[in-house]
Amino acid sequence: MNMTGYDTLFASINEAHETLVHGPSQYKWLASAKRYVQQSRECIGLAGTRHGEVIYDIGCGPGYLLWICRERLGCSVQGCDPLRDGPIYKELYQALDLNQCISPHVSSIQAPLPATGLKYDVIFATWITWIGFGNWSAEEFSTYIQHCKQHLTERGRILLRFEESRFEEKLYESCLKQLGSRVAPLCYLFRA
Repeated sequence: MNMTGYDTLFASINEAHETLVHGPSQYKWLASAKRYVQQSRECIGLAGTRHGEVIYDIGCGPGYLLWICRERLGCSVQGCDPLRDGPIYKELYQALDLNQCISPHVSSIQAPLPATGLKYDVIFATWITWIGFGNWSAEEFSTYIQHCKQHLTERGRILLRFEESRFEEKLYESCLKQLGSRVAPLCYLFRA
């Protein structure tokens, strides 16, 4: 039986899942990896991601979104996650051949992406519960989006997706209306 790319992806997820279920781990949330893969595919569609684009994923986690963009759309991919050196992520990055694509950069208001001269067609920021949304003021949120926009190509887009349990939409409502458009529940698209 020939394995497809998705077979390889889900095999690596299942191995990580076994590690999570049968041992102590701070990565228990990865047990719902199939849900994250589905949400990644939805986000890729919401951002209008096209073949061959240059992609950056802030808080990329295990890298499912980057893998799908690279393998299915031929995109050039990069990302960052503060847990990049965690043991389960290392295994997943190796299984998905993403080791060289992901840095341990911690996204902040002033430096959402690592310093680079590169421009991106799409910047994703999904499941970014660690980043401070809900603790930032509306002005800080606006500053963050403006700094992200500096990394976009002329026709670039930013797709933000917020976790329901940690995001107070009303806190940023005026910024969201001014800066971008809602494309799905808790998903917002910003253009360069």
